[in-house]
Amino acid sequence: MDTKELEFFAEKHKCFERAVDGFWIYVNSWLEEEPAEVEEGFETLDLTSVVLSKKKIALVVNYSFDEPIRFVTTTMNVSLDKVVIAEYYFVLNLDGNGIDDSLSFHPRPKIEDRI
Repeated sequence: MDTKELEFFAEKHKCFERAVDGFWIYVNSWLEEEPAEVEEGFETLDLTSVVLSKKKIALVVNYSFDEPIRFVTTTMNVSLDKVVIAEYYFVLNLDGNGIDDSLSFHPRPKIEDRI
């Protein structure tokens, strides 16, 4: 898959739009199950000021297993108060089906160390 084909894949399968929807499903499920963990990650339970922005889309061939696994990863920046605090990864197989997602927070100094 070359870059034009990857861009076509992203448009056809609405990768970024689906990543936004997937992020909110992920966070709302997490909030329902483990609100204390959500508060620790975001440093708040008020997520109304969270902003998602496109970062990248990539074709990945993972050789960690017996057979290579091919997939597309859509990455979104997660910002709070205009600071990127995390990245959300939405993974699709080459048929365009969502197969996995994850949220990775950037290391941040403790609140008391920022004062």
